[in-house]
Amino acid sequence: MGPGHCVGECMDIAFIICLVIGVVAIGGSFLVGEVADVAAGDGGGEGLPFLSLTVVATALLGFGVGGTAGMWTGLGTVPSTLLAVGLAAVLVVGTRGVLLPYLLRQQSNSHIGRASYIGAIGTVTLAVEPGGWGEVSFVDPEGNRVLGRAVSSETSALSPTTTVYIADVDDQYLHVVAVDDTPMPTTHIEGN
Repeated sequence: MGPGHCVGECMDIAFIICLVIGVVAIGGSFLVGEVADVAAGDGGGEGLPFLSLTVVATALLGFGVGGTAGMWTGLGTVPSTLLAVGLAAVLVVGTRGVLLPYLLRQQSNSHIGRASYIGAIGTVTLAVEPGGWGEVSFVDPEGNRVLGRAVSSETSALSPTTTVYIADVDDQYLHVVAVDDTPMPTTHIEGN
């Protein structure tokens, strides 16, 4: 066994260590969130800082997976390292440059859209019991059909097909009140 064998074996171990650290760090960031944002005091930024825990963990995961796959398929040390660096770059650019901006836009849309539900007219699809919750279907200001959990302060249950007015929203529920479906009588005023 020459010195090349030790380098290959040591790189195998390094790739596996990076893989394990990457998996653990990504799992940790999903469970407890971005520690780097809290430590930096960056609450009003646009997304995550570039060197956040998630980005570093993603790079380590890509490096570990690429390198381990390369070594186990017999590519050798240099090609495996190039594959590892390449996969790490692809994962970071893919998550940070494509996936994260998409998710942040979706989060932004959902926060803005929820407050705009106030004043909408909807229909109960799952009975809203007193002291409980049900489901309401309505069309948002952008024309999208929305199903939402709803509560009501009414003393009787709101059965399915009941027309409701969305009076308020909170983190979990739409606060609805029943709307009378009877048509308003029309009066015809004749001219003199």
